[in-house]
Amino acid sequence: MKKLVLGILLIPTLAFSQVSNWRTNPPQPQQQSQSQTRVQPSAPQQQNNISSWRNNPPEQSQSQLNLGRNTRIQNWNGANQFGYYWGNWGWYQPFPYIWYDDFGLRQRSIIYIYESGKRDTIRKQRVYTGFGLGYTNNKQVSFWGMIGNKKSYFILDYTTTYAEDENQYFQHGSLATADFPVSKENFKKESTVYLGMGKRINRLGIHGMIGFGKELVRYQGRDAIGGISFPKSNSNFTTFKIGVTRDFKLFTIKLDTDPIRGYTQIGIGLSNN
Repeated sequence: MKKLVLGILLIPTLAFSQVSNWRTNPPQPQQQSQSQTRVQPSAPQQQNNISSWRNNPPEQSQSQLNLGRNTRIQNWNGANQFGYYWGNWGWYQPFPYIWYDDFGLRQRSIIYIYESGKRDTIRKQRVYTGFGLGYTNNKQVSFWGMIGNKKSYFILDYTTTYAEDENQYFQHGSLATADFPVSKENFKKESTVYLGMGKRINRLGIHGMIGFGKELVRYQGRDAIGGISFPKSNSNFTTFKIGVTRDFKLFTIKLDTDPIRGYTQIGIGLSNN
């Protein structure tokens, strides 16, 4: 009976404790706004909607090149590594190219690829080369070579006396002390390096060269045993030579004359004319 009376007395107390305090302290408008703000996403979360491209542009945008003339051209060929140039049909990209002629020789060219897709092949001038041997009418041999293009060439020529002094040589002999007949004909040995330039007209070449040489002259005579030679002079000189070349299919003929030294030269060699 006591428990029943006690339970009846506690019912009002439990009912009163479940009543919201809003009934006595209603939420104010300011408090309600603050509560709503806490529910909404924060400002940093809103920044996630901004594209990362603004701070880190895509790689393709960075690769666009400013080529001047208020024009920006996108790399229409990703394989290009040689830049952009302005040509007859706009901006183009050059690509080196190797081709083979009828003789199997490698030749160079460049292919221009334009933005529109047009292609233009530019063949580079072939390097003209030639080399060979020659002979002069004053008992000299020559070794010569050329390099250039279809319009001009650089030429080098080396000539030297091939005959050797077969006399017994006395380096301290003199004409005043010679006790044997001395010949009027001296032994001469010379060598010359010629350098020059030439002009090509189709298969014909015309060139001029300056030569720098050294000449050795010896007296020579004979006694009962044999020939004797001794020094006469040893000098340096500068000379000049003019000449022509004529190209054929696989070889070249060369003709030269040195009016100062007084000799002519003929030569033959190989060339890639």
